[in-house]
Amino acid sequence: MSVARINMLEFETEDDLNKRAELYEKDAPTLFPTAEILLTIKTGPTTAMSVSNYPDKQSAEESLIRRDKHFKTAEIQPREAWYLEGKVFQRHIK
Repeated sequence: MSVARINMLEFETEDDLNKRAELYEKDAPTLFPTAEILLTIKTGPTTAMSVSNYPDKQSAEESLIRRDKHFKTAEIQPREAWYLEGKVFQRHIK
């Protein structure tokens, strides 16, 4: 059973969001090695949504621990961050 996590992030400034996105693009594959999908969408000048997909519940749980640790130690931290998580019941990748 695949598990998806949707993170909603808000930053103080657009510059903070852009800098964080650059760092995340470089670091995410190493931070979340079991992720099958890592996708980030800029939803506004200071907001973004990221979607990650994991092969199973255990991988998703381990990545959540990494996520929380990463947020606490990141050079640029979001002003607000929350997430939703659930079982993937449909997925199509072309």
